[in-house]
Amino acid sequence: MIGAVRRITVSAAVLSLAWLVLLPYTAAACEVCWGANATANPTTQGISMAMLLLIGVTGFVGGGVGAFFLRMRRRARLLARGEAVMTEEGELRPVKGDFT
Repeated sequence: MIGAVRRITVSAAVLSLAWLVLLPYTAAACEVCWGANATANPTTQGISMAMLLLIGVTGFVGGGVGAFFLRMRRRARLLARGEAVMTEEGELRPVKGDFT
């Protein structure tokens, strides 16, 4: 399973790189932004702020999803090792002592 995921990831990276190398005009900026002075043009300022907002929202959501899966992995490991038990409410309780 891990080998298949790694193979897909490497394939996607190679295809993306080949696409950018063979078709560089698709990665170039649009006519509005190309060579524009960001402080003088309100359109360019608006586009820049919109891109920053979208990158920020995407990073925030992606970070939340990643944190959720890391938490679930930690909980599963604690249960599998017998270091914790799950209550009826879905909370983890240490078997003895405290979580480390």
